[in-house]
Amino acid sequence: MKKICSVEDCQKPRDSKGLCKNHYMRGLRRGEIETRPDPGYSDRFWAKVEKTESCWNWTAAKTHNGYGVAYLPNHKQQVAHKIAYRMLVGEVPDGIELDHTCHNRSCVNPDHLRQATHKQNQENRTGAQSNSKSGVRGVHYNRRTSSWVATVKHERKMRFSKQFKTLEEAAAAVQAARNEIFSHNDLDRVA
Repeated sequence: MKKICSVEDCQKPRDSKGLCKNHYMRGLRRGEIETRPDPGYSDRFWAKVEKTESCWNWTAAKTHNGYGVAYLPNHKQQVAHKIAYRMLVGEVPDGIELDHTCHNRSCVNPDHLRQATHKQNQENRTGAQSNSKSGVRGVHYNRRTSSWVATVKHERKMRFSKQFKTLEEAAAAVQAARNEIFSHNDLDRVA
């Protein structure tokens, strides 16, 4: 027989301390559940970090995308930057991601991480996709019209689309459109 959460009307499987994962995490955040800290965990974690003048680079295991990976004391795997943020700043609310403002995926410096929604995190990207032929984010060449097309999508809808004779014009237009539509596109605002 499958053991279920001890909270009334919850049918989810038990994870820890007789609670499902959601109720356990809620109890931790509220301070209702006492945890025993692993005294050596912090030392082991920070031993895998190389601090430079700006970024704190994770030197151990990484995902195929370059994010650092570590194991929590309960043997569950998590991205290293989230563990560092929780150790030095605090919990990250449900539905919120950590955005690397430095664009270095292996960085665990909490000063380089900000809480953001998924949409905001996606806005703060570096350059074009790896398969882009133009090399400019949001710009592609249309052979039929012999023009460069600049496009910006926002919340799954096309918000800007124009054709230009030169790549430079299209690049400037798509950057201006992102600055008008997006709120977290740091690289466009600095360039």
